[in-house]
Amino acid sequence: MVKQPHHSALFGGSFDPPHLGHRRIVEAVLALPSIDEVVVVPAWRNPFKDRSHAPTERRLEWCRRVCAMPGVVVSDYEIRQQRPVRTWETLRALSSEHPLDHLVIGADNLPSIRDWYRFEELDRSVTWIVVTRPGCPTDTSILRKSILLPLDLPVSSTEIRNGSKHELLDPSIREEIETFYPLPSNQRKETP
Repeated sequence: MVKQPHHSALFGGSFDPPHLGHRRIVEAVLALPSIDEVVVVPAWRNPFKDRSHAPTERRLEWCRRVCAMPGVVVSDYEIRQQRPVRTWETLRALSSEHPLDHLVIGADNLPSIRDWYRFEELDRSVTWIVVTRPGCPTDTSILRKSILLPLDLPVSSTEIRNGSKHELLDPSIREEIETFYPLPSNQRKETP
């Protein structure tokens, strides 16, 4: 008989592209004694961004490969909506299938967290898991209940799109990502 999770964490993002830093976050969240499951939700498009670089279905498939491990569910909920979806809506929609009582965010979200749609309701509904980032303040006093997850992740999706840190790509998707986000001409190796 499969044990049903009692506590799930929602981890949403653009994942444009997903990388080993994202995987480390998922692994670290799963290692918390209070978490049984992580629900990874690639955004159709982040409500705070004007576009995504890779198509939604490709980012979803990459997330499925990078996060393929026990205790992880990769949901296509936001992608199926075909529009930007706010975290509050995703949490409500997926809570019928998953006991989502934790929400994973990067510390870089803290300065603007009050701007999130229905922040007060979110804050009453979840324990925030705040992933630290070098150079980002980690004042969580605004949050009702939070857990700091100190991870030194020297990579961002932006750096990968810009042609660096490819060594921090999951081997299962590395070649596809290097093809999709080609290196800038000043970084390409010249063939003799």
